[in-house]
Amino acid sequence: MNIKLLLPLFLLPLLFTSCEDEPEVGNLNINFTHYVDQAPIQLNQLIYTNAASNPYQVNEIKYFVSKVYLVTDDNEYVKIDQEDGIHYVDLNYPTTTTWVLKNLEEGDYKAIHFVFGLDEEDNTSNRFPNAPECNFFWPQHLGGGYHYMQINGKWQPPTGDLKNFNFHTGIGQLYYSNILAIDSIYAFVHNYISLEIPVSFVIREEKTSNLEFRMNVEQWFKDPYIYDFNYFGSSIMQNQNAQSVIKANGRDVFEIVPLLEE
Repeated sequence: MNIKLLLPLFLLPLLFTSCEDEPEVGNLNINFTHYVDQAPIQLNQLIYTNAASNPYQVNEIKYFVSKVYLVTDDNEYVKIDQEDGIHYVDLNYPTTTTWVLKNLEEGDYKAIHFVFGLDEEDNTSNRFPNAPECNFFWPQHLGGGYHYMQINGKWQPPTGDLKNFNFHTGIGQLYYSNILAIDSIYAFVHNYISLEIPVSFVIREEKTSNLEFRMNVEQWFKDPYIYDFNYFGSSIMQNQNAQSVIKANGRDVFEIVPLLEE
């Protein structure tokens, strides 16, 4: 006698779902490094001279990258949702110089698209309640939200003692009659930079790929515009002219280098 096992109809969708192939996934480590031209940066040492002939040193580097997409060889943009696609880098906190992205779909990729800083959607005040990001706030009366970047250091004027510089980027302001008073602000300017950096890499099942996300600090001070500390001074949070120069120079600051797979 043949006995047939009959499944209840409500179990059939579960059966077919369980038979579908799960996507093959791997991981990606992004390592944030910082150079002056071709050499790793040395902090707290007055050993650099920029294109404006300003001797300078760098003491701190901090910034956000956000809205990160991996671009496939087929021109598909794979959005990074982990941590809302936002990562904060701060050389005072060494663990922030590595970002581990998990469970990414296997494939061949040709570029990374991202925002340097935070765009209008992401740059909301009080978004980050905890340190160190919460300390990176941009004053509410200057536009609110958060800094995009801080490079802090010192430069040597032609005469006199070393001066501190706060190379800070964020929301800019436009002032009536160029009077830098809060009640003279008539508009805000979003100075974040949207970038797409070519880099060929693969993500394989149960493997970890590695990329070096390299910032050339010297590039912030040259090409297409020479940035002179003697002209722009120590603080630029209310100087949209300086912010515009930095945004233009930032187009070529980054290089992404593939490293060995683990």
